[in-house]
Amino acid sequence: MPQVRTILNVAGDPERERLSRKENFIEAISVMIIILSLLWIVAYPFGVIIGIKPVNTLVNLLLILGGAYLLLVAPFVHADTATSWGLGNPYQYWKLITTGPGWRRAVVLISSLIVFLLLNILNYTQWHHVVRFFSMNAIARAFGLKIDMNTLPSQFPGIIFVIFTGIVLSSLITFCAIRYDNFLSAFKTAMIVSIPLLTVIIISAFVQRGWKAFENFSLATWAIGVLGYVFWGFVQQLLFSSYFGTRLRKAFAPSDNPKNVVVGNEKWKKIISIGLLWAVGAIAFASSAISIAYGIDAIPDAKTWLRLAFWLTVFFFPMGMIYGYFYCKDKKRMLVATLSASCFGLIHIDSYGLVSATWILGIVLVYVFMEDKNRNLVALGFIHGLLGSTLQNFFSKGGKAGVLNIDYSVGPWNVEQPTWGTMIIPVIVIILYLISIWAYLTYAPEAKEA
Repeated sequence: MPQVRTILNVAGDPERERLSRKENFIEAISVMIIILSLLWIVAYPFGVIIGIKPVNTLVNLLLILGGAYLLLVAPFVHADTATSWGLGNPYQYWKLITTGPGWRRAVVLISSLIVFLLLNILNYTQWHHVVRFFSMNAIARAFGLKIDMNTLPSQFPGIIFVIFTGIVLSSLITFCAIRYDNFLSAFKTAMIVSIPLLTVIIISAFVQRGWKAFENFSLATWAIGVLGYVFWGFVQQLLFSSYFGTRLRKAFAPSDNPKNVVVGNEKWKKIISIGLLWAVGAIAFASSAISIAYGIDAIPDAKTWLRLAFWLTVFFFPMGMIYGYFYCKDKKRMLVATLSASCFGLIHIDSYGLVSATWILGIVLVYVFMEDKNRNLVALGFIHGLLGSTLQNFFSKGGKAGVLNIDYSVGPWNVEQPTWGTMIIPVIVIILYLISIWAYLTYAPEAKEA
C-alpha cells in the first residue's frame, strides 16, 4: 500500500492522499461512466424498453454495491479523513466539549443537545416521511410482515421502534455527521452563496408570472420542505461533493500560471461574454435535448419556443455572469468545479431542466467545498435544501411555470414515453467522459506525477 502524503488540491488546500492524482481522476470519471452505463445502456434498453424485470433488479443491486464502495471503501483506500468529506466524528466532538475555552465547549454541547432533541421530535412528528425515505413498508413486506409502518407511533410496542429509530438516527447525525469545528464559517459561506441564487430564482419566477407565482405559497410548507431537503441534500452531497468532489479536486494541483486570473477591463468583458454564452448554450441545449430525446415533433411551436428562449435567457444570463466572476478569480479551480458538478447534474438525466439546475448548484457546492473552512456537509445540505425546495415550489409544483416547468422525476425508470432516441444523450455523455480521461492522460501535467 502506497505511503500517505500531503498534497495541495486545486484550491491550494493541503490534504492527505495515498494514491496519485492520476488515479484519483481515473477512478472518479470511471465510476461516473459505470453509473451512467448501468442506468442507460443496461437498465433502460433491457429493463425498461424490452421489459426484462430481472435486469432492473440486477442494476439496482450493482448500484447499491457501488454506493457501498464509494462510502465505505474509497475513503480508506485514499486515506481520506471525515473532515475532508465535510463530516464530523465522535472523537472530534468529544475533544470539542472537553478541551478549549469554556464558552466554546458550552456552545457546542448545548447546540448539539438541542439538535439531538429537535431531530427526535421531527422523527416522531414526521414519521411518515421517515417511513417513505427508508422504504420501510417495502422492507417489511420483504420480510413477510403485513404491518403498515406509518401506524407505529399510535400503537404499542410500535412506538418503541419509532423512539429507538429516532435515537439512532439523531445520534448518527448529531455526533457523527455534523462537523462543529468549522460550522459557523461554513454556514456563513452557505448564506453568502444561497442568498444571490435564491434571489435569482424568486425574481425569475416573478418576472415570468408576476404575483401569480406566489399564489398558494405556504411559508410553513416551504419551511418543512427546506428541512426535508436539507437531509436529502446531505445524503446526495455525501456521494457527489464528498466523493466526486474530493477525488477531482485532488486530481489537480493549484495553478501557477499568471493567466489563470483575469483582471481589469478584460475581467468584465469575460463576465458578460460568459453570461451570454450561458444563455445561448441553455437555448441550444434545450432545443437539442428535446429533439434528440423526444423527436422533432416534440419541439414546441414558434411562439412557445420564443417564450422559452426568452425565459431561459432571463434565468441563465445572470447565472452565467456569477460563474464568470469566479472563473476570472481562478480559471482552473472553476473548471474543475464544473467537471465535478457534471457528475451531480448528469445523474438527473432525462429531466434536462433538473440537469441544468443541479449542475449549476453543484458547481457552487463543489467550489466552496474545496476549502477546509467551508467543508461542512450540513452547511452544503442547507444550501441544497433551501435552493432545491424553492426551485421546486416555483418551477415544479402543478406545472404552473409553463414552459419552464421542471420535472423532478429522473432516471430510466421514470421516462414517460420510452424511445430508443432517449439513449442518445447519455451515450454522448459517456463518450465525452471517456474523452476527458484521454485528455487528462495526454495533456494534464498532473498525469505525469509519480
